[in-house]
Amino acid sequence: MNKRKMRLGIKLAGVGTLDTRKPGNVQGDELVAVCWQKYLLRRDDVESVDLYGPDEPMRSDLDVLVHFYPTFELHPSAKNVYYLQNAFPPETYSGGTVGVYNQVKDRFTGIIFTSEKLMHACGPGAVVPFAADPEELQHLPDVRYRHNISFVGNDIRGATVNNRYFVPAIPFGLVIYGNNVWQPPLNEVCRGKLPMPDLPKLYSSCLINLNAHVQVHIDFDTINLRVFEALACEGFLISDHHPSMEAEFGDAVVCTTGDEDLWAKLVRYLADEPERERRRKLGRDILLSRHSYKHRADSVMEFLNQIA
Repeated sequence: MNKRKMRLGIKLAGVGTLDTRKPGNVQGDELVAVCWQKYLLRRDDVESVDLYGPDEPMRSDLDVLVHFYPTFELHPSAKNVYYLQNAFPPETYSGGTVGVYNQVKDRFTGIIFTSEKLMHACGPGAVVPFAADPEELQHLPDVRYRHNISFVGNDIRGATVNNRYFVPAIPFGLVIYGNNVWQPPLNEVCRGKLPMPDLPKLYSSCLINLNAHVQVHIDFDTINLRVFEALACEGFLISDHHPSMEAEFGDAVVCTTGDEDLWAKLVRYLADEPERERRRKLGRDILLSRHSYKHRADSVMEFLNQIA
């Protein structure tokens, strides 16, 4: 007898944030959830995937509800699973990310983590890193976004990271797209919110895309969403050093220690178009081989079938 297809739900802090016509920031949680939904629905063992805000009524017949935040109301009959993908800095949360895990772990049937290191620091579960949707994020050059250097994101990393990884790029033509108010001198190069449909155009057209992780992601070896997105678009990327970057992406991503090292690499790669193109194509190939949301949907269902 064939096993019944699974009915899934994903519970988020907010839905509708991807509409850049609305005030507020685009929520990375919702972007990930929408991609999970898309690729989970393509599987033969999934019947439905519904997205819920924190206070929305849920279907009573769900098999599994995946929570992207740890303290929302649980589903009364479904298996409740927590995806621990948010960064919880110890300055704000007692014990940091591991402290949050210890406080909420008993609420859930299973836990999904973004890295092996995070899982080993917390407890048993599954590892489902971030990824990209290569159908939506493609190489789409657009002359409007042919900047020398760009960064997409908000001012959440603090002055130390900003001064190390972004400020040195200002003389080279850095342009920032983000919704938050940036502190000087980076506020002078911020052009505001980027429409979501234009994100692949920016990654594809900019000569160099910059990236820097929040400290919690560095501590627990989580590669942030921007790396996968840029590579999906064949974007040339310079990022802060990350423990897993070389293992996952080889030399598709140029890593930097910031400051003078960043300055030197900007000089080098702005002048070397063939090398930028080589790394662009390598990054897309690697992304397609193992870091798409199709791969992540397979990993999610492997775990859910074990616990449901």
